Amino acid sequence: MYRPRQESTDRSWVFGSPEIEADLKPLCRRVEAEFDLPADKFCRYFADSDDPCLVGNPRLGHHFRGFHATVAARNTLPRYLFDCFFFPLEMFILREKSPTFEEMVAFDTLIYIRQNTCNDKTGLVECYAHELQHLVQRKRTPRLHAVNGVLYENLKRLEPTTTVVDIPTEREANIVSKRVAESVCGVEAVTVFADAQAQLMEKIGEYEQRDRWIFFRDTPSSTPFNLLDATLPLVQKHKAVLEFGMDVSADRWWVGPLPKDKTDSD
Repeated sequence: MYRPRQESTDRSWVFGSPEIEADLKPLCRRVEAEFDLPADKFCRYFADSDDPCLVGNPRLGHHFRGFHATVAARNTLPRYLFDCFFFPLEMFILREKSPTFEEMVAFDTLIYIRQNTCNDKTGLVECYAHELQHLVQRKRTPRLHAVNGVLYENLKRLEPTTTVVDIPTEREANIVSKRVAESVCGVEAVTVFADAQAQLMEKIGEYEQRDRWIFFRDTPSSTPFNLLDATLPLVQKHKAVLEFGMDVSADRWWVGPLPKDKTDSD
C-alpha cells in the first residue's frame, strides 16, 4: 500500500525526506519569487513515489506531471492528500466546542508534484510554475478560471481537434511557466527539456501530449496573452450547449467572486 512520508516540520511543504527538501525547496522558492502570489496559504506536496490511485485517474491522465486542487475537491483525493488540507485533529482535543469546518482548514489549495517530475530540475521548475499560475488564475480571476474548467472538461467533445493548449488557462500557464523556467534554469535547458518531451511523446504515440510540448517549445515566452480575450469567444460559441455555472450572458459576467453555489474543484 502506498505510504507517503512527511518529514518536514512546516506542513505547507511536504517532502519524502530532509535530503529531498534541501535539494528542491530552494529551487521552488526561486520559482515563487517570479510570481506575485495571493496571500492565501497553500500546501505543496512533492511525491517520492508513484501513487497508483493518481496514475490511474483518467481525469489526470497517465502522463500527468502535477496538479492543483482546492479543498472543495478533497473527497476525490487519497486520504493522505485529503489530510493535507486540515490542521491535525489533536489541535482541537482540549476544546470545549467542536471546531467549525473553517477552523479546521489549514490550506485551501494543494499543489501536488509527481515523483518523476521532481527528478528533473528543469521539469520541476516548469511544472511548479505551471501549477502556481493556475493558483493565481483561480484567486485573481475566479470566474474565468471556473468557465475554463468547464471548457477543459468538454471542449474536446465539441471540437474533436482541440488540444489542451486550446484551453485559455492552459495556454497562459504554458507561456508563463516557460518564462519562469527560462529565468530560473536558462533558455537552453528549457528548450532541451521541451524537445525531449516532444520526442518522447512522439515515440510512444501520445500525439496530443506531443503537440502540447511542441507548443511549449516553439512559443516564445514573451508572447503576449490576455486570458479574458481568449476565453470570451469560446464561451460565446458554446454557451448554448454548456452549463458554465453562472449567467455568462450577463454584462461583465467575468467580474467578481464565484456564485455561492458554484464550487471550484480544480
